[in-house]
Amino acid sequence: METIEVYHSVWKMILLIIVCFAAAAMGVFMLFRGERAWFDWIGIIFFGGGGLFMTYLVLKEFLTRSPYYIITDEGVEVNNGFRKWGVRFADVQSFFLINIKSTKMVGIRFKPDAERMKMDESNSVSRSIRKMNNVVAGSAEALPAYGLSLKPQQFCDLLNSRLKNYKDNRFH
Repeated sequence: METIEVYHSVWKMILLIIVCFAAAAMGVFMLFRGERAWFDWIGIIFFGGGGLFMTYLVLKEFLTRSPYYIITDEGVEVNNGFRKWGVRFADVQSFFLINIKSTKMVGIRFKPDAERMKMDESNSVSRSIRKMNNVVAGSAEALPAYGLSLKPQQFCDLLNSRLKNYKDNRFH
């Protein structure tokens, strides 16, 4: 099968960037009114930083033509802007859609041995985060599925299709 490259949708991301910068600007405006300075600073940092990070991601993908996800026959490679990492289909039981408020992600249900190995290799903070993610989202790890060129359900279905193909080809 061919390798599939998935990028962020420039238009969806631009809309999100505008919302982030508008929220940060509101924080600056409220800061000058002087009521709740600490709350305003949190908003400015959170939304301003998020807007800058999303701008960086979109520009990086657009200028370098480097996809956010590369789906191969063996797994999914993720380039989140800071580091590259991957999920091997050999370690996965299934993928499923997670809806937490307005955020959509594709949860990864690992095979028990792979999940145990990931827990053993994690430090205490990472272990705590993995446990919390399992409680909140039903999965220790997930792939962001918002703002992509594919709809979240299409992305999840594509990953499950590739996983099924991997399993079918592995046992024949």
